[in-house]
Amino acid sequence: MFETLLLALDESTHSEKALAAAKSLAKLSGGEVVVLHVREYGFAGRAGQIDLEEKGPAHKIVDDAVADLTGAGVKATGTVRGALHGHQAAEILDEAASSGASVIVMGSRGLNDLEGLLVGSTTHKVLHLGKLPVLVVR
Repeated sequence: MFETLLLALDESTHSEKALAAAKSLAKLSGGEVVVLHVREYGFAGRAGQIDLEEKGPAHKIVDDAVADLTGAGVKATGTVRGALHGHQAAEILDEAASSGASVIVMGSRGLNDLEGLLVGSTTHKVLHLGKLPVLVVR
């Protein structure tokens, strides 16, 4: 059922729980996991571009997750994308489409419905803008 899982990670403890959930789900389904981290930058233009090839904290998040998954016998690959502030959800949905994901797994920072509407959390946007099932882990 879940041949390809997209695991969207950030630096939160909720992402650690999402990693564990994706690992379990991939083992049960025999699926592969695509690990994604979206690096946020503040403004457009050449001065605001980020170097996605530069190894840094974003790549460490992805590399560590891929190592954890492959160490558990799960086929996994990883990627880092960049997005303007507030546009991370679009990058997650774009990666889900391009990787052929059948489910998106991501953590929730625990915002209640009102805070989610006011803040416009990435998880909230993915849930409402996407067409795939989304497993939100708290």
